[in-house]
Amino acid sequence: MYLNNRGVRPRSVFLTVSFSALLLPLSGCFNGSSGSDDEPRSLTGVFVDSAVAGLDYHGERTAASITDAQGQFTYLQGETISFAIGDLALGSAVGAEMLTPLSITEGASAPTDQSVVNKLILLQTLDADGNLNNGIQISDAIRGEVSLEAATIEFDQPASDFRTSLEPLLARLEEAGAFSDTDPRPRTVVAVDEALEHFARSTAERHVVDTTSGQLRGFEADANTWQFLGIPYAKPPLGDLRWRAPQPVESWEGIREAVAWSDQAAQNPGLERFGEGGMSEDSLYLNVTAPKDASELPVMVWFHGGGFTSLTGNTKPFNNPEAVASKGVVQVAVNQRLGPFGYIAHPQLSAESGYNGSGNYGQMDLIAALEWVQDNIEAFGGDPNNVTIFGESGGGRKVLSLMASPEAAGLFHRAISQSGTLYPDTRSLAAAEAIGSELQTRLGAASLEEMRSKSWLEVVSAAATLVPYTNVDNHYLPHTERVSFESGVQNDVPFMFVINTNDTIDPINTVIDVFPWMAPLNTSPVFATLFSHQPRGWREQGVEAYHGAELAYMFNMRESVITHYQLGLVIDPATGESLVIGDLNGNGVTGSQGDAADIYASAGFDATDDEVIERMLTIWTNFAKTGDPSIPGELDYPLYDGQTQRYVELSDQAEVKLRIADVFAE
Repeated sequence: MYLNNRGVRPRSVFLTVSFSALLLPLSGCFNGSSGSDDEPRSLTGVFVDSAVAGLDYHGERTAASITDAQGQFTYLQGETISFAIGDLALGSAVGAEMLTPLSITEGASAPTDQSVVNKLILLQTLDADGNLNNGIQISDAIRGEVSLEAATIEFDQPASDFRTSLEPLLARLEEAGAFSDTDPRPRTVVAVDEALEHFARSTAERHVVDTTSGQLRGFEADANTWQFLGIPYAKPPLGDLRWRAPQPVESWEGIREAVAWSDQAAQNPGLERFGEGGMSEDSLYLNVTAPKDASELPVMVWFHGGGFTSLTGNTKPFNNPEAVASKGVVQVAVNQRLGPFGYIAHPQLSAESGYNGSGNYGQMDLIAALEWVQDNIEAFGGDPNNVTIFGESGGGRKVLSLMASPEAAGLFHRAISQSGTLYPDTRSLAAAEAIGSELQTRLGAASLEEMRSKSWLEVVSAAATLVPYTNVDNHYLPHTERVSFESGVQNDVPFMFVINTNDTIDPINTVIDVFPWMAPLNTSPVFATLFSHQPRGWREQGVEAYHGAELAYMFNMRESVITHYQLGLVIDPATGESLVIGDLNGNGVTGSQGDAADIYASAGFDATDDEVIERMLTIWTNFAKTGDPSIPGELDYPLYDGQTQRYVELSDQAEVKLRIADVFAE
């Protein structure tokens, strides 16, 4: 099991820095041996789009050299410094504590300048290991290939043409083995919006905190909020660590950047477009969003949906600083292993585990993340003694499962399951091992060693029709969730469940059959919520609240309905099929064909939606703060029980009602 340092509180640095403070050596050290005050002073600067290591540079008086591992260069006061990648000139500027692709591009006034954005695309695309949180590394091999193509690389052209022009260079770098990504897929050219967003984060106001593994430098997400992306909470589960419990993250020296999205968990590559960042098995990272003045604030830890097989915590809605963080909460969004990497059991895995069981690695990842929260969240202004776990759909089931696991005891203090389900029931170990054995057969592997040697793409393909999820593994789950509750050994905390009026069948069955018997087994209060609100445009078309409908409101990002529609979750009750959306903007592509602008316009959000967002954020964060979702002076939340099944219906108003299961009687 993941070994933590529970009870060890990291010292909070709470250091807000400008880029002059990013320089590790002090500027102003003297050049030359005599130390005479008459000699020119050698200063130190850093080249940033993330710190860029391996850039060639020289000055009018400074000898040619290469930026170091921290992206640092030396210069003399007032001299012009020129930068290049081998024979490819990037530009020049008078030396300063920080230089960027913008500052070295003559005549450019904004990052969106054609030449600047192309330089950002090039630098981010060429990073040797694909991890921008440890800087951009231009290796000798990369420099050499770029030099060969220097005459053909033209920055002053449309970004679309520039990106296409880089493809042959990337192909040669791939062939030469110049990249060390954990993702075996060929490197692709960074998109324009991704390049600009990363540059904005890297050059924003910065903030440093101490964690038990080392210092982290986040960025200003908005005027009131700090954000930290891609924080490792366990060691990458690669090679021999595939299908093992998460291991403690390795400490680092210096300051680790937290401005770039981590990889999404390995899954169907076609789903990568619904999240931020790349995709690989190296995905045990989380994101923290905290008010700037945070101190001992409640913490809400989000587990994303997608069953146990897909999607990610790396989305803009799930990390929106204008969501729960705006209500005085520190928010954490977690990525974990999914599908065949997170939930496969196997007889040989059980034999080597030490507890005669296997599987549930994705749930153990969530426990490791919660242990990280206990050890570190105080440094971000959160209260480790007031942690709420919440999740939707598959994330809701993960919440319910953690409530039943003895391994999660004491790691959280409240729980919210949104469209969560205990259908189908947790598998037996034997049933889960049979699925793992089938995966082995499909992989054509003679042993666990061979199974671990397969690429994640091969494993995903072989497991395409398998549906792994939790099992009774004699460790994470000594018995099923139901037995845990019936035996009174569950993690008994204040609990709220949420269902939508047009939800999927398993969460509906859970509301009808599970929560009525489960609630009385909790001594802590239980609350129930029905979400039935719909944006005006869809309401006028007869659409009822669909699976995941509340997320656009709870995360204060209306645009998230686009993803839900594209995932096939917005249903027309007249047909039982995906809502038909036409070409509302006249561009020749309909919403049903994927035009995001048409999808968003068809929803028809209006001022009423602002009221619903405000009410939902208040309910959810009040529950996190006190264990009671009531809004003083406006809404007195009733306790749910198995008999009366009192609940609050959230539409354009909030109304207390009885018998939530009867809503789904038909």
